[in-house]
Amino acid sequence: MHISTKSLPGFGIEISGVDLSKPLEPKIMREILQVFHQHGLIVIPNQEMTFDRYDAFTKEFGTQKPHFLDHLRHDNHPSILNLSNIFENGEPIGIFEGAAFWHTDVAYQDPPNSSTVVYGRQWAENGCPTYFADQMTAYEDLPLNIKKDIDLMTVLHHYGNRADLNEESVTSAEKLTIDQRDRVDNVFHPLVKQHPVTGRKALYGVCGSSFGIVGMPDDEAFDLLDELAAHATKPVYLAEYDFMVGDAGAWDTFSTLHKATVLEPATSHHDSRLLWRISVTGLPPMIEQERNPQG
Repeated sequence: MHISTKSLPGFGIEISGVDLSKPLEPKIMREILQVFHQHGLIVIPNQEMTFDRYDAFTKEFGTQKPHFLDHLRHDNHPSILNLSNIFENGEPIGIFEGAAFWHTDVAYQDPPNSSTVVYGRQWAENGCPTYFADQMTAYEDLPLNIKKDIDLMTVLHHYGNRADLNEESVTSAEKLTIDQRDRVDNVFHPLVKQHPVTGRKALYGVCGSSFGIVGMPDDEAFDLLDELAAHATKPVYLAEYDFMVGDAGAWDTFSTLHKATVLEPATSHHDSRLLWRISVTGLPPMIEQERNPQG
């Protein structure tokens, strides 16, 4: 048995012929991971996963990482972050407006995310697509002289959206609690990341949490990051997908940018959206085992 695939508009792959309601054969999971790392974005529609099956499926991509925004985690799972426009007692149950800008998930921590895995639980009938940008092709299309200039640069990251620091804006990062604000720290990542599985290079974190370049004045660093961001989000590199109920998906955070669409607060089931999201770090256990069989 093999998986079936077809290209999504723009980039990414839709996978069919698998049933995520039960454990997958290692051969099938290996095929899924191969497609995932090659293309950076996969969608597996029309699945019926229990809470435990979703938990197990995400662990195939790496080590689960409880999210920094601990007040928006799922009540029964520290690693699930709700993405939702649903409010309870006047407060959002998950990320509501804090992801509607181009960013790389959790690039403001070290280690950063390696993958994000989501599962559609409720879908707003007027739609709420997520947008993605292919940073592998964006890098490969740069002129050779620019690649040489940026290949060894190191970027300073911390929580926030460099392009919009107004906390009241719908395109700013999610507001932090006082405790979370006290835990924000500077971390450093390469501007060009070589993928640990495929070896392909990609622009990394040029939007969102990037707030400087080591050894470069801030004004010059911001100009360069803004120039690269404008290039990296050209229409030719973009894809979009509207996760409906039962749709599973994953994006490679080493090689993609993404942003959400903002919805109005839900007033009924018909305009409610809920995605479960789990962040993972490191290599998939299957690949880690192949590389370190004695480990």
